[in-house]
Amino acid sequence: MSQVMIIKNSQPDIGLFTRPATLGDEYELVEQFIEYYCHTFIRNNKKTQLAVFVEPRIDSGFPDVVFASYLPSITDNWSDMREALDVYDLKLLSYLCTTEKALGAKLISTLGFPEKQTVTSLERLMDAKLVSYRDHSWRVRELRDVFSLTKLIAVEAKLNDINRVVEQTHLNTRFASHSYALTNSAHPQGETVKIFKRFGIGLYGKDSQFRRIVEARQYTLPSSYLSFQFNEWIGKSIAHQGGTQYA
Repeated sequence: MSQVMIIKNSQPDIGLFTRPATLGDEYELVEQFIEYYCHTFIRNNKKTQLAVFVEPRIDSGFPDVVFASYLPSITDNWSDMREALDVYDLKLLSYLCTTEKALGAKLISTLGFPEKQTVTSLERLMDAKLVSYRDHSWRVRELRDVFSLTKLIAVEAKLNDINRVVEQTHLNTRFASHSYALTNSAHPQGETVKIFKRFGIGLYGKDSQFRRIVEARQYTLPSSYLSFQFNEWIGKSIAHQGGTQYA
């Protein structure tokens, strides 16, 4: 299997939907950046693989591109049971990753799910061998066996007025380990650079080549159920032999 998998089109069978590309200068900038990032990744990474999501639909919108680095072992613990997981299941799994253990009643009160939904989600997660139950408490299994992403980089592109994309770039820190904006200028104003540094978000610019102007703050993964969503999309896509391979 190739080291890089590019996913541009919707794959309803795995629950992934993308927005059709709008052709133009911004689209060209994103395409060039994808090529640049993929070549850089292949040159610098030997142990991980890369999935590139182009305008995937998530609950906060359509990030222009998301680069997900993952371990080849992502499908080692895969099963048909994992294919059935939905958003409720992933939200519960994400919460269990933030706590050592939790009583069923605590899960219901904290997440606000109906009791029936909570029980159903716990049963699915247990069938998928992602959580365990002992001593009257629920807990996630070893994280390395559940979550295989090592980096999740979100990128929002904007020509000219880069300040207009700050809010969405910051919003992407909800699920990404690194969140960047991308512009066609290699020399943004000093005040713009200060804003990006203050929010912990990064900035790439371009003149003759791409240049990282501000390095993004690194956030721990998984940071939300959306982090898990990308993990599951990759696993399902590999299991279904989806995606376009990149040479």
